[in-house]
Amino acid sequence: MNHLLHIIGKTCQLSILLFLCINGQAQGIKPRLMVIPADDLLKRLNCLKYITINGVTFLERDYQKAFADQIDLRFACAAIADQFAKQGFLLEDLEHSLKELHNTNITSDIRNLQSDALTQVLNQVRPDVVLELSYQMQKRNATNRLIFVLAAKDSYTNKVIKAIANPGLASLEDNVPVLLTDQVLNNMNTFLNGINEHEEDIQTNGRTIKLMVSIAGSTEFELSNECSTTGVPYRDMILTLIEKYKQPDSESPNTKPGETDKLVQFINIRIPYLDTKKKKGISARDWVNLMQADLQKICGVKVKNASQGLGEGHIILSR
Repeated sequence: MNHLLHIIGKTCQLSILLFLCINGQAQGIKPRLMVIPADDLLKRLNCLKYITINGVTFLERDYQKAFADQIDLRFACAAIADQFAKQGFLLEDLEHSLKELHNTNITSDIRNLQSDALTQVLNQVRPDVVLELSYQMQKRNATNRLIFVLAAKDSYTNKVIKAIANPGLASLEDNVPVLLTDQVLNNMNTFLNGINEHEEDIQTNGRTIKLMVSIAGSTEFELSNECSTTGVPYRDMILTLIEKYKQPDSESPNTKPGETDKLVQFINIRIPYLDTKKKKGISARDWVNLMQADLQKICGVKVKNASQGLGEGHIILSR
């Protein structure tokens, strides 16, 4: 009996150590960052426009034109990235990622016309946080004023984590990267605190995504109909699968107002933080893939994973 208790005790100790080791690996990971020009900056540079394809309107961001037209933009982004690299963060380069994406699209022709460049880059690189930069230099006589905003945003939800803003302090300096670096350094501590607190939250509680479920237009059934012979409506079965695959112990998701018989949106779904095999964050598409097979098998319907954004899952049901 004592020998058995000894073995059980050792097993428990090993299990606890293994859990702490795995948990520690996640907790010790620094967030991956990417500096990008903000939309209002792109708009001022005439590098942002709305495009409608098949009735769907989305933004087209021409980052490559922005980098070519705004001479100091590349240096400004690099200067900010350098400051965060010195703090131990892994920085992903937007311009390099765009070039890789362009080469991939040329060779494989896989570009989805309803997915803009930023969405594709974020899905490919999967930074945890994007640092959106907007600035404008105003020159008056011998005095310069740099108006800028640097906002840290969750790359999955696009929610602002922390921001640094300057309404335009007078300066004799006319070097944009130098002025930006000075202001970022002056506000670095509180900015880093916001990023680190956010990272601690998603590593502990999971990333936040939303899931849209729709029924193909020509399909004659509704979300309130019974899922196969289960006696459970499609909507409730999907919610059951969300509960199965969401981050353990996280709160149940909410539904967004505007639900119909053909469409429902679940919001505030927490999903696991990291794909340990890929060493990258789990995207909404990855997560939807987990429940896709279950839904097809249980309900006997076709399930298309139409997810696009990092944190925007989309399932289309049909027969």
